[in-house]
Amino acid sequence: MLIDFIGNERVLKELDNNLINRDLSHAYLFLGSEGVGKFTAAKAFAKRILSYDEDISCDEIKDFAHPDLRVVRSKDSIKKLEIEDLLNDAAKKPYRASNKVFIIDGFEDVTTSGQNALLKTLEEPQDYLKIILISNNLKGILPTIVSRARIIRFKEVSNEQIEQFLINKENLNEKNARLFSKLSSGSVSRALKYTYNPEFLALRDRSIEILDRILNVKELPFKTFYFFNENKEQLDEIFNFFILFLRDISFLDLGVDERYIVNIDKLNFLNKQNITAQDAVYIIEEIINTQKLLKSNTNFELTIEQFLINIGGVR
Repeated sequence: MLIDFIGNERVLKELDNNLINRDLSHAYLFLGSEGVGKFTAAKAFAKRILSYDEDISCDEIKDFAHPDLRVVRSKDSIKKLEIEDLLNDAAKKPYRASNKVFIIDGFEDVTTSGQNALLKTLEEPQDYLKIILISNNLKGILPTIVSRARIIRFKEVSNEQIEQFLINKENLNEKNARLFSKLSSGSVSRALKYTYNPEFLALRDRSIEILDRILNVKELPFKTFYFFNENKEQLDEIFNFFILFLRDISFLDLGVDERYIVNIDKLNFLNKQNITAQDAVYIIEEIINTQKLLKSNTNFELTIEQFLINIGGVR
């Protein structure tokens, strides 16, 4: 086993077998939901590849300090220039190891021109070059890239596995472990975010308060717009909190068993909500549409204000 990992042991065994049998592909595509450990596995895999000929420290990988390791991580998009910089390095032989490893995290955010620039290298790879592409999904990735990579699929981790991990490894009490595992949506990194960043749970609580205010009172949009404007960097998280809360409302309205509720610490508050499952679905659709509009670079203020108008006082 490469590392102590939960939920995707099968994947790690497959990668370990690739290493043991020296059956390494020139390109891998690590595919799975956000937070299931793809980047952690990629770093561990890179360490083993680079350790064929020498022992290297974990710090060299953790700090990306090894001269034969290059890592590119997406913020919003990865442009052609960044890929071309990698490819220029790819033409040079390894400095210390017998291989070079490139990790591109968030490959779905690489521009089409950037992917096309990478394609030639994938078609005619250097023997020493191993590329690990990491993506949450296949959307936006050129089929020609997918066909030239060995796909390694990571599955979401079950709530039960995450709960036990938090209890046994992070020493959480059962109540918090259960809540954080439910809020994690199958993501270990998200569960750890709740564990070690109390402000993240505070943001969820504040998001629910704001949503309740929007749904209860058809106010002028500027009265709650400030919250979205102040938390622009966390907007995806806020919308995710909204969706999980609305999902819980719809489940309760439909009579679904309470054990499937995510926000279990808000159960009394959820039961007081006078929103139908149909209304909840409508609002979720508005959220998804707003996210799409914002990603297409529409005016932030106008888009959020229209969203607030559309869902305000829906109850």
